[in-house]
Amino acid sequence: MASLYLVVSIVFVTVFALCYKIAVRYGCELRAVNFWLNSAATVVLVLTFAASGRQFNRSAALLGILSGVFTYLSTLAFFYHMRSARLAVSWTVIGLSIVFPVVGSIVIWGEQPTIKQWIGLAILPVALALLSLGNGETE
Repeated sequence: MASLYLVVSIVFVTVFALCYKIAVRYGCELRAVNFWLNSAATVVLVLTFAASGRQFNRSAALLGILSGVFTYLSTLAFFYHMRSARLAVSWTVIGLSIVFPVVGSIVIWGEQPTIKQWIGLAILPVALALLSLGNGETE
């Protein structure tokens, strides 16, 4: 089942990227493209949930809604950042986004990171310092 999820995930991320590229080429409004892509994902999620026959959980639904709103806003910010700054900086910031779940898992659930994760967290200040050296010009 995990491999099916991986394949479906790759396909949808590819379609998402293609939709964005087509929208940029034809001068479409990025907020609208982002809104409709997230709306379509929501419809697919609701239909999948309804077909599964699982019991509705309000906490999970609220978390899902908040996650969707934040995903919409972060994707929109990423689109605009890609237009106005270096692509390398944008992708580095996306890579740094893994920090929040790791810190959350340590603080909220008391999980212990592996040595590799501790090393990654320790070198984050270096990555942030290197990001601050750039002047944000488009290449």
